[in-house]
Amino acid sequence: MNRLIILLLTIGAFLAGTAEYIIAGVVDMVAYDLQVSIALAGQLVTAYALAYAIGAPLVVMLTARMERKKVMVAAIGLFIIGNLIAWWSPNFIMLFVSRLLLGVSGGVYTVVAMSTVFKLVSPEKLGNAIGTLTMGISGSLVFGVPLGVALSGWIGWQGSFAVLATASFIVMLGIVRLIPAIAGGEAIPFKQQFAVFKNRKIVSGYFITLFWIAGYAITYTFLIPFLRETVNMDTAAVSLTLFILGIFAMAGSRLGGYGADRWGLVKTVVISMSIHALALLLLPIMNIAMLSTITIVAVWVGSAWMTSPTLQTYFIQQTPASPDLALSLNTSVLQFGIAVGAGFGGVAVNAAGSVAVTPWIGGGLVILGMIAAWISFSMQHTPSAGQHENRETV
Repeated sequence: MNRLIILLLTIGAFLAGTAEYIIAGVVDMVAYDLQVSIALAGQLVTAYALAYAIGAPLVVMLTARMERKKVMVAAIGLFIIGNLIAWWSPNFIMLFVSRLLLGVSGGVYTVVAMSTVFKLVSPEKLGNAIGTLTMGISGSLVFGVPLGVALSGWIGWQGSFAVLATASFIVMLGIVRLIPAIAGGEAIPFKQQFAVFKNRKIVSGYFITLFWIAGYAITYTFLIPFLRETVNMDTAAVSLTLFILGIFAMAGSRLGGYGADRWGLVKTVVISMSIHALALLLLPIMNIAMLSTITIVAVWVGSAWMTSPTLQTYFIQQTPASPDLALSLNTSVLQFGIAVGAGFGGVAVNAAGSVAVTPWIGGGLVILGMIAAWISFSMQHTPSAGQHENRETV
C-alpha cells in the first residue's frame, strides 16, 4: 500500500511539473492562435512560477490546521479547473488566469504531498520515499516540453491541457480512495509560523537551495545553444541528449533519496554537490567530442538532482510537526533560483559573447551552495514553533 500511495503522489507531482513547463514547447503556437507576441506568450511560464512561489506558501499557512487529505483533494480539484480553463480559454487573459490558478494549486499539492509522505512512511524510509516523489518533479522538467509538443501536434495545444485535466482527475480519485485521513498541524499563530525565519539551520538551508538551483539553471537554460556551439550537435543529437538527461535526472533523484537513508543527509549532499560543481567546471574543458560532452553533462544532471530529495528531507527533519511551511518556502526559493540563474546567465552570455562561460559560472554558484551547506550543517538544531512530531505510519 505504501508504494502504491507514493507512486500515486509521484504521478500527481509529475502532472503539476508538466503543467508548468508544457507551455514552453508550444509558446509559438499559443502566440499565433491568441494573436500575441512570443515574448508575451512566454510570460505564461513566469505567471505559473510566480503564483507557485508566492501563492503556495500563503495557502499552505492558511490551511495548516486542515486535514491533509482534504487539502490535497481541494488543490488537485482546483488544478483540474485550471487545466479546463486553459483548454477552453478563448483569449490570452483567460489563459493567463488559468496559469495563475495552476501555479497556486500545483504548488500546494506538491508541498502537501511531500509532507503527507513524511507522515505515512517510517523514518528510515523517508529519504527513499521523498526521492521517488522528486522523480516526478525532475521527470517533468525534462519530459514536460517534448510531451507538450507531441500532444499539441496531435490534438492541439489546448487539447494537451484537457489531457492533463483528465489524468489529474484519475489521480484525485486515487487519493480519495487510497490515502487515509491525516490530521493537520497544531494551531500556530502567523507570528509563530514566521518564526521559521529565526531558525538559522532552515534559513541557511534555503541558501543551499538557492545557489544549487541557480547554478543548475544558469547552465541548463543555455544548454542547447552550448551543445550546438561547442560540439555542433544537430537537432536529432540534441533530442537524444535531452532524453538521456531525463533518465539521469530521475535516476539521480532516486539515488539521492536512497543515499539520504543509507549514507546520511550530510554525506549525500556533500557528494552530490561536489560532483555537480566539478562536472560544471570541467564541461567547457572536456567538450572535445560529442561522447565526452554527453557523458559529463549526464553526470552533471544526475548529481544535481541527487541533491533535491536530500534537501527536502533535511527541511522535513527540521520541522517534523508542521513541515508544510518550510517545504513550501523551499519550493518558492527554488522557483526564484531558477529565475535568478536564467536571468544572470543571459547577462553573462551577452557580456562574454558566448554561452561557453555558463558552466563555469554555474560551478561557482554550486560551490557557494556547498559553503552554505557547511554553515547549515555545522549549526545546532533549533526547534521551530510548535515542533512536536506528528506521524501516522501506514
